[in-house]
Amino acid sequence: MNDEFNFESILVPYNATPGAERGLKAAIELAKRIDGQITLLTCIENQSILSFFKKMKNEKFDQQKKIIESELKKIESKIKELKKPVKHIVMKSSFAPSTIVDYVEKNNIDLVIIGQTKLIGTEGKYHESMSNYLLNDLKCPLLIVK
Repeated sequence: MNDEFNFESILVPYNATPGAERGLKAAIELAKRIDGQITLLTCIENQSILSFFKKMKNEKFDQQKKIIESELKKIESKIKELKKPVKHIVMKSSFAPSTIVDYVEKNNIDLVIIGQTKLIGTEGKYHESMSNYLLNDLKCPLLIVK
């Protein structure tokens, strides 16, 4: 077994929340040290939990995509510090954790970094199940940043 960690490709699920920002900051610091490639994956759910599988209209997807891109512009200077350009993928998803796991497997990602978000009520339960889903189903290491 090789004792050396090799995280050439780092995936950060990114949705412009404070938790996602913490995950991205940690990924940037790690990538600087190991010359890693960061990929940001934004999953825009095309089905609403509240409306029980009502399909998302393209306008809503485009609107959410613009919000994420606008947030990324705010951190452009930090991203430019890296040797390798950051990839940003925006995908429609029926369940973000499943989309993340599929993307990791298909693209040979070495490490996933997420930021912990403190949520309350039903959102907290949903977030917890997302973290658990990733912990249970990812085949690569998962780093959760507080």
